[in-house]
Amino acid sequence: MASELITSRNRLIAGLIILLVVFILICYFLITLFPLRKEPPKIGQHALVETFAYCDAEHHGLCVVSFSQDRDGGMQINIQTPYAYYPEIVVKIEHNGEESTYECQRVDPASPGMLCTGAPQVLGEVLQFKVISKNWGTLLAEGEFAIIGLALFTPEPVLTTTLQVTGTATVTPVFTTSTPPWTASPPSYPNPTSYP
Repeated sequence: MASELITSRNRLIAGLIILLVVFILICYFLITLFPLRKEPPKIGQHALVETFAYCDAEHHGLCVVSFSQDRDGGMQINIQTPYAYYPEIVVKIEHNGEESTYECQRVDPASPGMLCTGAPQVLGEVLQFKVISKNWGTLLAEGEFAIIGLALFTPEPVLTTTLQVTGTATVTPVFTTSTPPWTASPPSYPNPTSYP
């Protein structure tokens, strides 16, 4: 009888230890799979925010795909978001104490791409970028980098026709183009295809 009591006590202790280990594992997995939701960081807080930079193969968050010039001479920023239903955003760029705001619009409702338009910026100089939620005013991402390239707007010729009636019809095509504002470009070398 004493040996039965010791055996049942040992089984009870082993069962409680196993139950405790299973409970701890379940708590651990629940905490790691479902992290506690915190209020998103606001501008001025010292919370970690996502890094905003150029897109590359490993980058799956907010990132810059390209910079380009629009028809009016302003700058466009092509941004990739982590998913198609990302909140509406505004990009703020600071350079030498001046801040420019770029309003962003979705390229396509089902696409993760956004196009932001605003004032032109200086190429090659390091600028500070902040991506802010339009609805909440919270800072989503920030980064400092230089604009290394800008796709320039190329006007397309407009074809118009003029008809003169003098017994026979003649069609005279007239080409008109608009000239984009001058933009500084890096110097070209006399022989860019030469190799050492």
